[in-house]
Amino acid sequence: MFTEFCPKLRELPMVSSAITPKRTIAVLIGVAVIAVGAFAIVRSGVFEPESVQGAIPGPGSSSPSASASPSPSASEEAPTPSASPTTPGQIKAQNIADAKARLVKYYETTAQVANNGYKDWDTELRPFWGHPALRSSLRAAYTQSAASGDYTTGAASIETMNVTEYKASDVGNEEVHLNACVDFGQVRNFSEGGEEVPRASGAPSRYQFDYVMRHQGKDSYWTVNDQSPHPEQAC
Repeated sequence: MFTEFCPKLRELPMVSSAITPKRTIAVLIGVAVIAVGAFAIVRSGVFEPESVQGAIPGPGSSSPSASASPSPSASEEAPTPSASPTTPGQIKAQNIADAKARLVKYYETTAQVANNGYKDWDTELRPFWGHPALRSSLRAAYTQSAASGDYTTGAASIETMNVTEYKASDVGNEEVHLNACVDFGQVRNFSEGGEEVPRASGAPSRYQFDYVMRHQGKDSYWTVNDQSPHPEQAC
C-alpha cells in the first residue's frame, strides 16, 4: 500500500477520538461490505506550487498562530454539531466540522514548516496526505526550498469553506468535499540570505481551491485526499 510515498494506516499516529467520525448505526444482513481502498483517486491536475508563485502558505515570523484559524466568515459557516450526535443530521454536521478543522490544521502545519525553512517537511506533513500523489506533487518544491534555505513569512487565511458534497460511509471512510477561498496576500517568500522573492507579475493572491477530505477509518483521522487550485477563480 503505497509504501514509498505514504505510511500504512496502522502506522499512522493515533489522535483524539474527537476527530473520529460519527456514523449512523446500521445492521447489514447478508451483505458483504468490501472496502475498495483507503485512498480516494486523485485527479490528474494535482497542485504544483511552482505554477503560482507565493501560493505556499506561511505564518508570520512573530505570530505563527495567525494562520491557524480561519477568518470569522469561515468559522460562522461551520455547522454547530451536537455534543453527542445521534441523528443523521447531527452526525453529518460533526463530520463536516471535523473535516474543516483538519483542513485548517493542515494549513497551520504547512505554515509552520514554511516559516522554519521547510525543515522536516515530510515528517510534519505526511500524516495529512491521504494519497501519495499529493506528496509527489509537492516533494520537488519542498525539497529544493529546504536545501536552498528558503522560507516564508506572512499568513495565508481561509476566508470561506463551503461544502460541495458529503459522502457517508458504514466502514469509516466518510468524505467531505470543500470549496475554499484562500487568501495568500500576506505571504512573502524569502531566499536564505533574506532577500525577498517578489510575486510574479499578474499572479493571483486570492483564489479558490477544491478539497476532498477523507477519513481513514475507525481510530484514525481525516486526510487531504485531493486539492485542486483554481487560480483563475478569484474570490
